[in-house]
Amino acid sequence: MRGWLQPTLSRRLIGALMVAVLFFAVVVLAQDQLDIDEQIATNPGVRQTGLPLAAELDEVDDPVEAARMVDHLARVFNRQRQPSEVQTGRLLFQLYDRSGRLLYASADADPIARPGVGEQVLAGRNHWTWRHDGPRWSLRIAEPAISRGALFRFSCWELVKVMLPALPLMLLPIWLAVRTGMRPLRRFTRRIREMDAGQALAPLGMDLRYAELRPLGQAFDTLLLRLRERLQREQAFVHDAAHELRTPLAVIAAQAHVLAHAREPAARAEASAAMSSAIARSAHLAQQLLDLAALDGRASAPPDVVDLSILSAQLLAAQVGLARSRDIALSLEAPEKLPARLDRAAFQSILQNLLDNALRYVHEGARIEIELSPIASDGLRLVVADDGPGIDAQDHARIFDRFWRGSGHDQPGSGLGLAIVRQAATRLGGHVSVGTGLDGRGIRFELTVPASV
Repeated sequence: MRGWLQPTLSRRLIGALMVAVLFFAVVVLAQDQLDIDEQIATNPGVRQTGLPLAAELDEVDDPVEAARMVDHLARVFNRQRQPSEVQTGRLLFQLYDRSGRLLYASADADPIARPGVGEQVLAGRNHWTWRHDGPRWSLRIAEPAISRGALFRFSCWELVKVMLPALPLMLLPIWLAVRTGMRPLRRFTRRIREMDAGQALAPLGMDLRYAELRPLGQAFDTLLLRLRERLQREQAFVHDAAHELRTPLAVIAAQAHVLAHAREPAARAEASAAMSSAIARSAHLAQQLLDLAALDGRASAPPDVVDLSILSAQLLAAQVGLARSRDIALSLEAPEKLPARLDRAAFQSILQNLLDNALRYVHEGARIEIELSPIASDGLRLVVADDGPGIDAQDHARIFDRFWRGSGHDQPGSGLGLAIVRQAATRLGGHVSVGTGLDGRGIRFELTVPASV
């Protein structure tokens, strides 16, 4: 029973088609009611009964014979009427001559006076009436009026009698059409289910002839392609992370051995310093791996209204001590206030990593300038530039790759800082470009992001 209650496309399609059939039946019923109303108004049954009788009476001259003819036909018509929910009561006939003398009248029939086709109350009931005044006689006929409710019930029953035998004949082709139409979808599902672990991310390779299924197959293949690319990136990421962690861990193990067996204080001090440096490098690499994984996997944080001028000043203030120790000039050019609605953590990660990179690689006495400004069309620009050694122009396309590190320096690093910058910029919906730094030297990073200010 639970399986029958679950929604399925087949049952939904069959249900929709049956609703269409029901709608068609309602339209037919409404049209039938309109036709009945029009017939009652223009050519009711009482008129159809009276016209041939009036034509025969016009050929009769004798009043007695005319009355006898009307009496005979009245008996015939009333015997032929089958009492039912629709036809109730008998036809009433009246015959007058041209002087207005009554020649014949059905029993208990009130005078039918209204000319033409109309409706009168006779014997306490509504009747449809018809009157024909010929050259010799005036023929008047009345038929009990049928209520609209009775006419509607009669029409419904007649329609049901037609539809019920035809319903199985309609259901069978509908069911066959739906079942046949759903067959490609079932084949599509079976193809996915039959894919083994080695083919889990391989393209489906199905020939989907139907226009409705072709976009589904293309979307599925596109999804598999993205998953394959993501899996390859993750595998490369894990491999590179393991490779990067191996070096500091090897240093830690070697220096721990030296520290355990060294007897001279100088050797022990040197081993301790090297081990502390390796531990710090490992901790920094682990933190950057966590930051990058968080940017890769988590959903975008709800944007907050952040004063970027204050946030940037706070990040620079945290690095003032290190900059002074190396005689590095730090400067920030920004509006007094720059409120913006964006992901605070992503923007902070960008500025922090760009500033860390600059402080790590510039020489003593260098300059690092940071510029923050709004731009047209609800956006902002962040520029971090220095006059350090810079990076060769041919390497600019690779500097955002994970674990890539330039040559020509001996500074320790993980090669993840700029990868984090690019990922965070993507999170913000922005773009990072690279250029020449201050005074034609060093390097310049420019971030542009959309942000409602």
